[in-house]
Amino acid sequence: MKKKWAEWKKGAALTLRGYRTLWEAGMGRDVLLTGLSSAVAAVAPLVTLYFSGQIINELAGARSPQRLLWLAALTVGIGLAMHLAKNLLRRGAEARGGLFYVHMYMLYSRKLLDMDYEDVEDARVQAKLDKVKQLQNWNGQGLMRLYWVAGELAEGIAGTISSFALTLGLFLAPAKGGSGLAAVLASPWGTVLILGLLALSVAVTQRCAARDSKLWIDGADYMTLINRLFVYFHFTLPDDHKQGKEIRLYREAPLVKGAIDEYVQTWEASMKQRAGKFARLWGIRSVFPCLISGAVYLVVAAKAWCGAIGLGGVVQYAGAVSLFAASFQTLIDVITRLVSNNQFLEITFDFLDQENKKYQGALPTEKRLDNEYLIEFHDVSFRYPGSDTWAIRHLNLTLKIGERLAVVGRNGSGKTTMIKLLCRLYDPTEGVITLNGIDIKKYNYKEYLALFSVVFQDFHLFSFPLGQAVAASVKYDQAAVEKALDQAGLGERLKRMPQRLETYLNKDFDESGVEFSGGEAQKAAIARALYRDAPFLVLDEPTAALDPLAEYEVYQNFGKVAGAKTAVCISHRLSSCRFCDRIAVFEKGRLVQLGSHDSLVAETGAYQRLWNAQAKYYDEEGIVLAESPGM
Repeated sequence: MKKKWAEWKKGAALTLRGYRTLWEAGMGRDVLLTGLSSAVAAVAPLVTLYFSGQIINELAGARSPQRLLWLAALTVGIGLAMHLAKNLLRRGAEARGGLFYVHMYMLYSRKLLDMDYEDVEDARVQAKLDKVKQLQNWNGQGLMRLYWVAGELAEGIAGTISSFALTLGLFLAPAKGGSGLAAVLASPWGTVLILGLLALSVAVTQRCAARDSKLWIDGADYMTLINRLFVYFHFTLPDDHKQGKEIRLYREAPLVKGAIDEYVQTWEASMKQRAGKFARLWGIRSVFPCLISGAVYLVVAAKAWCGAIGLGGVVQYAGAVSLFAASFQTLIDVITRLVSNNQFLEITFDFLDQENKKYQGALPTEKRLDNEYLIEFHDVSFRYPGSDTWAIRHLNLTLKIGERLAVVGRNGSGKTTMIKLLCRLYDPTEGVITLNGIDIKKYNYKEYLALFSVVFQDFHLFSFPLGQAVAASVKYDQAAVEKALDQAGLGERLKRMPQRLETYLNKDFDESGVEFSGGEAQKAAIARALYRDAPFLVLDEPTAALDPLAEYEVYQNFGKVAGAKTAVCISHRLSSCRFCDRIAVFEKGRLVQLGSHDSLVAETGAYQRLWNAQAKYYDEEGIVLAESPGM
C-alpha cells in the first residue's frame, strides 16, 4: 500500500511539474482557456436541469406567474451567459491553438541552444530528443498529452463536483411510504446500488485504461521508428530540393515510393493487430454508463413513487446523476491516462534536465588592444563522449602571437578536433590548454569564446538578410559588414544584389532571396568571421568550395585580411600552407611534424608524402588545379 501511494505521489508530482513547465514555456494560457471552456460546457447542462426542475415543481404546485417568469428568465439568462462564455473561451483556445505547437517546439529548441555544445553533438542526447519528439508526434505523449487532456480533465472535475452537489438532495430525501422493491430502492439500499456500480465502473475503467495504455507503450519503440520513417519519406525527401536532383537523376522515386508503401503496410498490420484489443476494451467500458443510468432511473422513479421527491426532482435528479456518472468516469479515465503518461514525462524531463557540466569560469579575458594572447596546449589528449578511441593524443603546441599556422593531415587525423578544443567547445580529457599561462577553464566562458572568429568546414548561414547573416545580429555596422564582404571577395556580388545588405539569403522567407553558390556561401562565412574582428582567426577548410583561382586569390590576401590576428588555417590543399609561418602535421590524432613549408618538404615524413601526392596537380605558379583523391 505504501509503495502504491509513493507511485501515485510521484506521478502526481510529475504531472504537476508538466503543467508548470507548460505555463513557464508560455503555453499556460492555451491550457487554461481549453480547461475553462470545457468546465463551463460541463456545468451548463446542470444549470438547465436545476431550473427545469424548479419550473416543473412550480407548475405542479402553486403555479405563480411571477415565480415562473422569474425562473424562466434565470434559466434563459444564465444559460445564455454560460453559452457565450463557453464559446468565447473556446474561440480563444482555438485562436491560440497553433501557437501552442510553436511554443512546444521552442521549448526544446531553447534547451538545445542553452546546452553545452558537446552535449548537442552527443548522439545519445540527440536520441533522447528524437524519442521525445517521435512519441509526441505519434500519439501525443509527454507534455503534449497534458494539453490534449486538459479539457477532459477540467470537464471531469467540474462535472463531477457540480453534478454531485445537485444530486445530493436525492440521497438525503426520505421516503414517505411505499412497499416492495420501490421501498428498497427508495431506501439507502438504492444509494448503495448506485455507489456500487460507480465503484465497479471506476475499477473496470481504470483496468481497461491501464491495459489500453500498455498496448500503446508496448508498441512505443516500434511506432517511434515508423513515425521517423514516415516523416523522412513523406516530408524530408520530397520537400528537400537539394535531394531532388539525385532522386531524378538516379530514378530513385520508385525506391522512395516502395519504402513508403512498405511503411504503410507495416503500420496497417500493426494497427489491425491492436484494433481488436482496443475495441474489446472500449466495449467493456461503455457498458457501465448504461448500467449506472439504468440504476439511477430506477432509484429516481422509486423515490418519486414513495413521495420523497416531486416531478421536478425526477427531471433534475435523473439528469444530474447520469451526468455525474459520465463525468466521474471521464475523470477516472483521464487520471488513468495521466498516470500512464508519467513514464513519457520522465523521458521528456530526462532531456530537459540535461545539465551543463562545462565549467564557466570567472576571470575576464581582458580586451587587449595589442592582441597579446598566447595559447599553449600542454600534453593534451581527448576522446569524444562514449568513445574509447583517442581523437587527440599528447598534443603539445604553442600558438604564437600574430603568426599564421597551417594544420594539415588526412581525414580523421584530429585537425578539427584540435580546433574544437582550442575554442573550448570541448574540454581536454587529459592535459590543459592555457591562455597567457592560465588554464582556459578559469576564464569567463562567453568572453573566451569571443576571442575567436571561426569558419568551420560545415558552416551554416541562416536565411536572414545578408547584413544580419554576416553580422550575426539584427543591428549591425553597415560599413563594417560591407568591408568584411569586400575582404572576403564578395564586394562585386554585393553590388549586383537587388536590396544589397537587405537581400535575403535563400528563399525560405522571401521569394526574391538569393541562392549563393557553394563558393559564395563560403566567402560569406569568411566575411562573418572577419566582421567579428576577434584576435584569433580560425579557418577550417575555408576554400573547399572555391575554384583554384579564387582560392589562390584568398590566400594571396590572407596576410592582409588577417592583419595582426593570430590565424589558424586547416586545409587539404597544401599550396595554401606556403602562405603560413608554420605548418602542423597531424596523423592519427598526434602532432607528428611542425615547421615551415620548405623545411617539411625537405624532411622525410608525412608532409613530404602529402606534398608529393599533390605535386602533379600543381602548375608552375603553384596554383592547385585539382584535389588529390582521398585527400
